[in-house]
Amino acid sequence: MKKLKVGVILILVILAATLLTLRSTGLEPEYLDLNQLRAHHMIARPGLWLKGEVVTAPVTDWSFVNEVPHPGRSINTVLVETRTPYFIPHSVRTMPFVRNGVLYIRSHQDRMDLAFPHDKSWTDNVARDPRVRIKIGDKLYEATMVLVADRAQAIALLGRNPEVRETGPDGQEHVVGYDHVFRVFQRNIPEHGGDQPSPSVAGLVPENKS
Repeated sequence: MKKLKVGVILILVILAATLLTLRSTGLEPEYLDLNQLRAHHMIARPGLWLKGEVVTAPVTDWSFVNEVPHPGRSINTVLVETRTPYFIPHSVRTMPFVRNGVLYIRSHQDRMDLAFPHDKSWTDNVARDPRVRIKIGDKLYEATMVLVADRAQAIALLGRNPEVRETGPDGQEHVVGYDHVFRVFQRNIPEHGGDQPSPSVAGLVPENKS
């Protein structure tokens, strides 16, 4: 029994030391190009804390996101660090896009058996706490992500139907995927009222939608 207690304590010490190290050094999500993602069933290893210089100046045009170099990478991605209920962040790599200088983050839902936002850990986290950190290049931006719940607006932003449909064995079309869109607002920026515009002001009302 004494050996078991010592073993448990040793494991906890190692785990705590590992987390403290990762908190200091950071752990970024894995990068996979499109072919690798398909080979891994569109799943890449998530990360924990993101490291980088925190930008405190207001961003009036996010178009630079499209110009950040991604050496050796075929997909332009950004990193999103979300807040979990257990105080250890969950970060992912996802694809951004910019419209009229405004930054948007896309989340592709391919598990239609689970209701959005519970199909992914990070979207579930954002629904619970929309405060995130976004890493672009080597810079970190404190932000709030707000779901674009209006379907017509999402279609206008994406330039297409967010639904992905396929013909099933029954000969009928079925929705097998859906692209959800989040708008990004900087946080802690005086020009943004110290936080972010309310969803009603932005014309966006967060809601769950499958």
